[in-house]
Amino acid sequence: MFRKRYLVVMCPRCGALRYAKSSQKTTLCFGCNYHIPLDPAKTHILFKTDKQKEAVKAVQQYKMNRGKTSSSQSRF
Repeated sequence: MFRKRYLVVMCPRCGALRYAKSSQKTTLCFGCNYHIPLDPAKTHILFKTDKQKEAVKAVQQYKMNRGKTSSSQSRF
């Protein structure tokens, strides 16, 4: 069975995006120091991949898209 080795998650406390290896039980949020559980029942997983570069790119893309959304909303 093929397993995705990297997960992209959003911190449930501060909304910061982060990627982590799927073999970990938790990952530390760099925004608020919360230990994010990597259990799909507890945390929304945004993206899964088997390549680290794809996980990094996904985090960057989510951040860019989120920045465009919040900046366009703040103009009105």
